[in-house]
Amino acid sequence: MTPSLLKSNNGRRSQLQKYLMEDIRDDLLLECELLLLSFATGIQDAAAWPDYSCFASNQTGNTLFLAIGVAGLTRNAYSFSNIGISLSLFVAGGFVMGQLGNYVGVRRRLWLLISNLIQTLLVFCALIIQHMWPVRRDGPAAMAVIALLAFSSGGQVAMSRSLKITEITTAMATAAFVDIVVDPDLGKLKNRLRNRRVAFIFMLSAGCFVGAFAQREVNSKFPILLCALGKALVSMAFLFNRAVDPLDSHAESTEDLKV
Repeated sequence: MTPSLLKSNNGRRSQLQKYLMEDIRDDLLLECELLLLSFATGIQDAAAWPDYSCFASNQTGNTLFLAIGVAGLTRNAYSFSNIGISLSLFVAGGFVMGQLGNYVGVRRRLWLLISNLIQTLLVFCALIIQHMWPVRRDGPAAMAVIALLAFSSGGQVAMSRSLKITEITTAMATAAFVDIVVDPDLGKLKNRLRNRRVAFIFMLSAGCFVGAFAQREVNSKFPILLCALGKALVSMAFLFNRAVDPLDSHAESTEDLKV
């Protein structure tokens, strides 16, 4: 290999390394990526509840049913073991992926790619288990599917929260509903924060409806496949985010947030 070719290859590797180590900026593309993840989350939870009597992402609901179950108020309306698996693996996913993100850099393109690819792989693994074994509410296969989906969801929420776009949590809608109605600038034409919250609620709700009807009209595996494909699309999209401008890396202007 000639010295000029070696130099060219080293230059390309250096450019790729620099590109992957860039911090991405807070812009419309990043918002759309998080909104697509919210849509995928809605699909996933709508599919998980009918099959496994627990949620993979909505841990508020799981905590409520856990308390009701411990109190002995209802029977057979939920799966106690699945709820425990989901809650614990969601927290574990948030902890592991969140702390790794803190170490690597939560806005670094390389970390966002790795994090989302891991989440996507876990959902595909859950889909494979569903394909290989009959879908039943209880048993080892059910626990494995819930564990994979919950760990993936925990990692997703940790990733989205670390990006500091708090209006798009990708999973929990309660705070967004309240933040919309108490917004002092609710009626203003230009209000980016309000628009983010409304778009998030719309996408999460739309995902829930799509997941529910996909499960009813096709089968249990189809909504999980849709969720995995949505997350895979976001993984690819992270390659196209623009980097933070070093001259404007601190924060967006107040005018930008009104858009």
